[in-house]
Amino acid sequence: MGIRWEYEPQGYAVGPDGKRRPYLPDFWLPKEKLWVEVKGVEDQLDVELLVYAAIPHFGLPRPSVPRCENEYEVRLLILGPIDRTGSLVDQTTGEHASYIQPAHTLLSFRKGDVFSGSACFFSSGMDLWPEGGVVGNDGPHIFWETRSIKWGNWVNGGGLISEGCDEKVHAAYRAARSARFEHGETP
Repeated sequence: MGIRWEYEPQGYAVGPDGKRRPYLPDFWLPKEKLWVEVKGVEDQLDVELLVYAAIPHFGLPRPSVPRCENEYEVRLLILGPIDRTGSLVDQTTGEHASYIQPAHTLLSFRKGDVFSGSACFFSSGMDLWPEGGVVGNDGPHIFWETRSIKWGNWVNGGGLISEGCDEKVHAAYRAARSARFEHGETP
């Protein structure tokens, strides 16, 4: 996709005093000013750690000029299993109509609260929708009862029907499914 990235740039201690824990984010996207966590299944996500990481004053470092969308400071993109993008065919003509692609969880921060929004990749870049449900605050407190959707990919196997998802995005997801970063392997 042409997005510049840094793999596991550095480890950090996140969380409030007395509850600080080590955290090594998977990627930093410098141009997008966005941290990325990749997990194959939601059960592997440490929700408390990720909420702490999204809070600027005791989470992951904040760039000198944070990325803001609609007054929300965008902090952490969570990628679940990299689902297949699919080509949708017009039932009448049999021609390619568009693609279906994953929508990913996006954690953002605004006025002391952590929100769970969504993000999608398009050939022109990323679209971010930080507005979503409140999942925690800088108390710190996690609102387990309102965290009703799974994190990672929006509908866990479903996706967004989009004309902005073209062959370039489709190919990027195909490549992402085959990438391996474990045990010194070359991505």
